[in-house]
Amino acid sequence: MAYNTSPLRNISEEDQQAWIDDGVVCLRKVFDPEWIESMRPSCQQIADGSGEFGLLPTMPGRYMARTIVPIRRFIFESPLGEAAARVMQSNAVRFFFDELFAKPPSSDSKTLWHSDRMGWPVVGSMVPSLWIPLHPVSRENCLEVIPGSHRVDYPHWLFSPNARKMIRPDDRPKHPDEQKLRADPKNRFVNWEMETGDMLVVHPWTMHHSSGNTDDQWRLSLSVRVFGDDIRWAPRPDCVNLAGVSFDEMLEGEAPAGPLFPLLWSADGRKDTDEYYPRGFATSWSAERRENVNDDALFKELLEKEV
Repeated sequence: MAYNTSPLRNISEEDQQAWIDDGVVCLRKVFDPEWIESMRPSCQQIADGSGEFGLLPTMPGRYMARTIVPIRRFIFESPLGEAAARVMQSNAVRFFFDELFAKPPSSDSKTLWHSDRMGWPVVGSMVPSLWIPLHPVSRENCLEVIPGSHRVDYPHWLFSPNARKMIRPDDRPKHPDEQKLRADPKNRFVNWEMETGDMLVVHPWTMHHSSGNTDDQWRLSLSVRVFGDDIRWAPRPDCVNLAGVSFDEMLEGEAPAGPLFPLLWSADGRKDTDEYYPRGFATSWSAERRENVNDDALFKELLEKEV
């Protein structure tokens, strides 16, 4: 079976310019399909609840590379990091975290229009979402974006677990209204038909959303977040939590580094292996607690949230 370690296609100047101008680029045929096929069974079991992988019960589709071998291998050995670095023209890329988004067949669950920037405890622009479908998707089931929206400073109040427990400050606007966005003639809306092996690179400031799933099968997508050269820690209480990393360890102004943020690719050939990346979590949970969480509607909501 073929498992490419360099992108199957060159990352062109047009790709790099699309990142600059539009804040999103669709890279065709980056990965051998075998990479995607190797991850699909585990992701399907997470989505339908038929498998147990030792993941966080409150975040059932996040940090999968810690316990699931095919996903761990994809993060560390595939051309994921190189492709992202070349698009952003970054000299290096580090792993942030992975996440599964799963919409069941014929689902009408929609995702609010949003950008990711206020969810991450950092400043800088090189923290893209790498959106990778695990099977072919139609335009209707693909991520939809507003190209160029990354040029607008819109620090809205994100729906992170931390933010949900807080009162929204007056200087943090709510999520944008979809009807108003679509009624604005200045906005252009783009989505794609995508095949296995394709990948979207989405700027953290780019407005995007996801509609329901019109297919009669699950829509599964892997979203991998990475750090480029300009990223520095800048934690806020409404940011997402990161398993194993407290805000105390995110020193303001320092670049992310260390075993939880391994180097995936660098222009000078350096990269980390998975030797020191965690193979689990700092705590454990009883079977009863895990079952209670898995039966909760929040479990299903988290899997369908965002994109």
